[in-house]
Amino acid sequence: MSERASAQDYARGILETIVEQWQESLTTVADTLEQNPDLVADVESVEEALPKSTPAVIKNFVRALVQDGNASMLPQIVSALGASLRGESGPQSADITSAVELGDDAQEQIRRQLTRQYGEDLIFSFDVDETLMGGLRIRVGDQLIDNTVANRLMALRDMIAAEVR
Repeated sequence: MSERASAQDYARGILETIVEQWQESLTTVADTLEQNPDLVADVESVEEALPKSTPAVIKNFVRALVQDGNASMLPQIVSALGASLRGESGPQSADITSAVELGDDAQEQIRRQLTRQYGEDLIFSFDVDETLMGGLRIRVGDQLIDNTVANRLMALRDMIAAEVR
């Protein structure tokens, strides 16, 4: 039994070291962006804010975050990393994609509905994907609600194809 406890202790130590490294690097970038908000859209400047010893995987993550316009989420990501390591459930992301830009009233209505359904601890992001043709695709955690015209057309196509066979 002591070998098992020892292996768990080692595994926990590895995870803590990895999370700590990520938290330090991401905090450095978040602090730099807070002091220089003009850098948010400049991938190269953000990468320069990272220490030279930063592993490539963290640099790639930060690059993708900045390119996707999600650099402002860095403080929440750092916090969620720590919470995950402690076994706490952190905030969930609620990604809402629509075919057209949603107005403030529509966004607020969606926020209220999802908060009622999933709880207060949601981080919302709204995106536009014109290929959806209409409707909404909502992803909260690992759940997907796809009520888009494109999805309904694909389901109709599949149903017709099954009937023809």
